[in-house]
Amino acid sequence: MDNIQKPELTWLNVTGASTFVLIAAVVSFVLGTKLELSLIVSGLRCVIQLSLMGLVLDDVLNTQHMSVVIIMSIVFVLLGAYETVFNRTKKTFKGMFPIMFVILFISNLFITYIGTVFVLKTDPFWSPRIFIPVIGMLLGNSMSSVAMGTERCLDQFSSHAPMLETRLSFGATRYEAGLPLAIESIRLALLPVITQLSVMGMVNIPGMMTGQIMAGTPIMEAVLYQQCIMFMIASSSTLGVIMAVTVSI
Repeated sequence: MDNIQKPELTWLNVTGASTFVLIAAVVSFVLGTKLELSLIVSGLRCVIQLSLMGLVLDDVLNTQHMSVVIIMSIVFVLLGAYETVFNRTKKTFKGMFPIMFVILFISNLFITYIGTVFVLKTDPFWSPRIFIPVIGMLLGNSMSSVAMGTERCLDQFSSHAPMLETRLSFGATRYEAGLPLAIESIRLALLPVITQLSVMGMVNIPGMMTGQIMAGTPIMEAVLYQQCIMFMIASSSTLGVIMAVTVSI
């Protein structure tokens, strides 16, 4: 594995890769899907955000202070909550941003702590090179599930308002009236996570495992790491979706 020649990438490589996004934008324009602007803006955001993150993480990953790692994690959760509330959900409710922050904070920080301590056996558990990437991967996946579950739940409650009012008029509590719709929202939100787990290693080589292999990590070690991370992602997503749907009822 030590003899593997890893290519040295430059901004020229990134520019070349960006042509794929431009091609997708052109196809979108021709088909009239009106997604070309979103594709280009998202691509620019990707470059800018990853570049800034690289500059920040270069110092954070070399720190020896737990407080810096915790602060960085809280910043990640704040940005995740903002993205979930203002960019990923069309339907919102009053006080949604602080609620989403608490949900993402609990579901991701808790699972990351349990995973680094008892699964990955990291010492100390807040080791920046393990803790920061792990919570980033968990947050990136769970916020999508949380956003999907929340929007689906709010949409269901809005479209089925007469049915809910009928159940309430017959003496059902708010929880009893909305439980079937909440369960359906949870099932829909977790379907992508379940699908991702089921096809892992069969038709999909995940990004983390690919990165480790390209960096020269032994394949079986990369496989074990990826399995641990995927189970943590499934757990944080499930916990986050259940909490989000529960407060939406």
